Amino acid sequence: MSDFRLTFRMYKAQKIYNREAWFRSIRPGDVSKGKFDQYKDLKTLSVQLAVYNASNAEKQDVYVHAKYISKELSVILVGVPFKQRQKELKDPKYKNEWRDLIKE
Repeated sequence: MSDFRLTFRMYKAQKIYNREAWFRSIRPGDVSKGKFDQYKDLKTLSVQLAVYNASNAEKQDVYVHAKYISKELSVILVGVPFKQRQKELKDPKYKNEWRDLIKE
């Protein structure tokens, strides 16, 4: 693992009603699982999250990654510090490090 420290917070699937509020609640080291009613909700969430990260990641100092589990109609969000995201983009060895925070 790299030089940043993260605390793991347990998570269980929760019904998501306000995606933007869910994104804003994620901090570096947080892992949160959300459940949705339809597959199309997962597809639109990916677009919303991309827009959120583009406009908020640097100023909030948290980049939110997502792991989609389509057979469960759920998404796991993982927050990493914005500097860690910059390292992921520059050095491929850090690319999937955020996935280590997900305990399955």
